[in-house]
Amino acid sequence: MNILHLSPRLRPGSINQLTSDLAAGLQQLGFRNTVMSPPNELVGRMTAASVKHHTSRSISLFTYFAELKRLRRVIRSSKPHIILAYTTQAACLAWRVCMELPTETRPRLISIHTTYPKHMGWTAALECSDAVVAISRHLHHELIRRGHPSNEKNIWVIPYGVNEELCHPEYTPTDTWKEQWKRTARHSDETLSICIPGAITPLHGLDDLPAILARLKQINIPVHVYIAGDTARADSRYLARLRHALESSNTAGLVSWLGARPDLRDVMSACDVILSLAKQPASHDRCILEALALGKPVAGYDHGAVGEMLDTFLPEGRVAPGDVAGIVDRLEQWHAYKPHTEEKLPFPYRLGDTIRSIAELCTAVCEGRSSNLPG
Repeated sequence: MNILHLSPRLRPGSINQLTSDLAAGLQQLGFRNTVMSPPNELVGRMTAASVKHHTSRSISLFTYFAELKRLRRVIRSSKPHIILAYTTQAACLAWRVCMELPTETRPRLISIHTTYPKHMGWTAALECSDAVVAISRHLHHELIRRGHPSNEKNIWVIPYGVNEELCHPEYTPTDTWKEQWKRTARHSDETLSICIPGAITPLHGLDDLPAILARLKQINIPVHVYIAGDTARADSRYLARLRHALESSNTAGLVSWLGARPDLRDVMSACDVILSLAKQPASHDRCILEALALGKPVAGYDHGAVGEMLDTFLPEGRVAPGDVAGIVDRLEQWHAYKPHTEEKLPFPYRLGDTIRSIAELCTAVCEGRSSNLPG
């Protein structure tokens, strides 16, 4: 079976890396894969896995017709049975090209939704796709609530799983890395070290951090927080307000700003607890999933994909959204004892689960039986 992956936003270290992981994994299962995406360092990895690559640009008003012609050429040359589209714009573009082809040679279209609907045409992407993939149960619910699709059975929930070879409870950084961390870390062995990964924006809830640290300080719980997020890309006014709030609560000394970290997995494995304070429910949070896969306790607001994952991995880590006292209580408990965490990744949160589920879906769609399979 030939599969064409259409990903206008392919880039490493993000949810859009899903394209590369699926193409390489499906290639190992015997499918023939072609990826159409902007060039970046992931292309070399895909080429090494015998995945063909065609260069494209991001889809916009100015590039639409050029990308339409480019996609026509790629479809004619690769003759795919399935097109996997990773954005709503890509799905609509692929649908337009496919409708020009004779019915008997027309590829089947599967759109993969990784974020909330943001652009015009996303409801059309739901309707024109032969099957739809949502990467969390929460996102599945939102697609149905907002889009009212005519066929809910064709929406599958397939989480973007974690590579077990890279993230597992026995994982440990190299001795060189650990020595460097000891020289730069600002906490003692008795201190509860906390990592907050992710973008520094109001949506990620860092506004609650000064109040959390102030209460922990009042009850004499020694803590130190490492914020692993790109300060250079953060809004300067928001960052200034956050720093001022920490200084006003006399907790600025309990926080280290790490910036963007390519070694985030090592940082999380070196900390005692991972914290998620997202103000709005997320469609997916890969950092939190990797932390749970590493066997790290995660405390987070119980909504969206984070609530889903905690329900599976660590129910006691769930805290009502906005409940600062609940977060403080959980951290106080975990300073006294480390909670039990999953010893191995459960289904469907392994990357192999994701690849096999997509392979099953592609086969089912080609055979015209996707609506009869469990979503």
